[in-house]
Amino acid sequence: MRKFIALVFIGSVLSSGAFASGCNEMAAFNTKIKKALKTASFNEMTLANLKSLQMDCKRQHEMGMAVKSIKSCSKALDLVTIN
Repeated sequence: MRKFIALVFIGSVLSSGAFASGCNEMAAFNTKIKKALKTASFNEMTLANLKSLQMDCKRQHEMGMAVKSIKSCSKALDLVTIN
């Protein structure tokens, strides 16, 4: 029984680390977007496009893709750096 409990505990610790490893990438993306929104002014159309790109980026990231390989993430970052 102790072996089983230890196995479950170790498995949960290792799996939570695997899921958390990708979160840093998404957190960095969100931080860049929020910082840009605070420091620059965007028109309503740009804000709507940005929100759509962010939602798509988040959806694809939740499906397991890396932020740097998602086109909508790159487009969103390009959009805020241009303005």
